[in-house]
Amino acid sequence: MLTDSQRTIARARLLRRTGKTYDEIRATLGVSVSDDRLKAWLRGIQRPPATRLSRSLPGLRRECRRLRLEGLSYAEIAGKTGASAGSLSLWLRDLHDVPGVRASAQRRALLGPRSAGEERSQSATARRRQRHESAARRLGDVTDRDVLVAGVALYWAEGSKAKPWRPSARHVVFTNSDPQVVGAFLAALDLLNVAAEDRTYRLHIHESADPVAHERWWSERLDIPHAAFLPATLKRHNPTTVRHNTGQDYHGCLVVRVRRSSGLYDEIEGFWRVLVGRSRTAP
Repeated sequence: MLTDSQRTIARARLLRRTGKTYDEIRATLGVSVSDDRLKAWLRGIQRPPATRLSRSLPGLRRECRRLRLEGLSYAEIAGKTGASAGSLSLWLRDLHDVPGVRASAQRRALLGPRSAGEERSQSATARRRQRHESAARRLGDVTDRDVLVAGVALYWAEGSKAKPWRPSARHVVFTNSDPQVVGAFLAALDLLNVAAEDRTYRLHIHESADPVAHERWWSERLDIPHAAFLPATLKRHNPTTVRHNTGQDYHGCLVVRVRRSSGLYDEIEGFWRVLVGRSRTAP
């Protein structure tokens, strides 16, 4: 039985044999590994002709020098020609004092690091979006069972649980500051047929915030009637604490409690034990 790592390597080798580049292999598999790691995975497989340079090295060097004299940056030249940063540094270092090249460098300096940072940010965003899309394709359609499993796992990570010194605290209470996480748990409650009237909501937030405004924010995000909220719990300000949960993105934590939920708690715990037991025996 192959491990996940062995299956990934096998798929990478198969993709390489079909002529895929390193970037295409990473995007298809949804992995972020270095070229050196891929080279080790693909050892023994001949490099596909399509990934080789379509022109001679002297021709590539001449093209890079021509683009540099036109004022392009190293990053722009690399993007157009596929030449590496190390090669460009070697081939173009004598052009630094050429007036046209120097003027272009000064213009980029006036723009400051922001333009380069924005370019890197856009590239990173594109890579993340590509990985997200690859992961979505790998996961496929999400079923009600998947939603229930996610909700159970979230509860056992974030919810209130009975302790050896407090075994009677078997009540379903879930607290989180992320509306997507809370929404996923509420979807699991729907699948478990927990009635709306059996759920209560209470906002925990610092006293410096406006609890009513933030309750409305949670109400809109999760489609919860504002009337379903119990009076908010205000956390007193501690001047010695350095807080990072401030600003316009701070909306406090929402506490979801299910009334008369000891039976539901036992059911969730049973689901979790099955999941843990299966994970221990999974190949």
